[in-house]
Parts: sequence; C-alpha cells; structure tokens
Amino acid sequence: MEPPPPSEPAIGDPSSKDDATGRTKASFPAWIAYVVAVGLMALGIAQAVRIGTLKSQLAAASADADQLRQSNAFLGLRLATLGLGGAAKGNAAYVSAQVLVAWDPYRNRGVVSTQNLPSAPTGYNYDLWVLDPGAEAPIGAGLITPEDGSHVFTVRPVSMGAPGFVVSLEPGVGGPVPTGPILFAVAPGQ
Repeated sequence: MEPPPPSEPAIGDPSSKDDATGRTKASFPAWIAYVVAVGLMALGIAQAVRIGTLKSQLAAASADADQLRQSNAFLGLRLATLGLGGAAKGNAAYVSAQVLVAWDPYRNRGVVSTQNLPSAPTGYNYDLWVLDPGAEAPIGAGLITPEDGSHVFTVRPVSMGAPGFVVSLEPGVGGPVPTGPILFAVAPGQ
C-alpha cells in the first residue's frame, strides 16, 4: 500500500515554512490573486484621476465657450439711429430728439435710448415696435418713457439679425399693433 500524497500546508501553518530560509511559502494561486487585486486597484485609481482631469478640462472648455458666446454677441450688436418719421417731420418738438436702439440678435433683446424726447401728450404713450419682415405685424417692444432715458426690451425671435424699429405715439397704453402716428423709424436691414 502506497502512502497518500502529501497535502499542501495552509499559509501560516508551521509546516509551510521553507526549510532553507525559514520564510512562509505562499501558494501560487493566492499570489496571482494579490497581484490582480493590486493591478485593478491601480487601474481604478488611474481612471479616477483621468475622470477628474477630464472634468476640469470640460469645465475650462465650457467657460471658454461662454466667453466666446459673449464676445460674439458684441460682434453681432447692431446700433440703429431712428430717423424722424412722417408725423414728426416739421414738428419743432421732435427735431432735436434722438432715438437709438442697440440690438442683440443672438438674444432677441435690445436697449432703446432717447435724448431730448418731449413728454408724451396727456393720454398718450410712446411705443417701440420691432419690424420683422417675416412677421405678420410689428412686434411690440414696450413703452418708452422719456424721463427714464433708456428702456431694455426682449421680443420673440425675429427672422433676421437687423430688424427695423419704429416709435409711434399711441393712445392709452397702446395695443397689439401701432395705430398712432409714426414719429421715428429705421427700416429692416439698415
């Protein structure tokens, strides 16, 4: 009868010591598992560092894009000086008045600034209108009060980057379309 093959001693078992060095012998499969675990941990740490780097690069690119959008808005900014309309020509009250519109086509908003515009007659208001050739009617941009000197307005998107503008004298608080006389105007595209 043959003796049974010797079983491999467990790690930490005193019989697993190498006779020559006195060190504990590690089994081959356990060694591979440790190496794989350390490798996966190193890969995970490297990926976490890479993700952090990509996040910071994305934030920097986003900030650059915002800055570029703002600088492009200034490139598209249109300044339009409104000339005297038919009703204001020959009227001494409006000869020295000036109306200027700064228009941002990227945001469909603008600022209208007035100088020497007399107060509107009692019961009337100055209304600003945006002239879009693609719209069925002028687009209301709000009331202009000469005392304020400027008025910020935003309108729905228009079909062109250089719409026209009109200031009319409207009874009451105005309506959906201009009905009063046109005092100042600039045509679309000018």
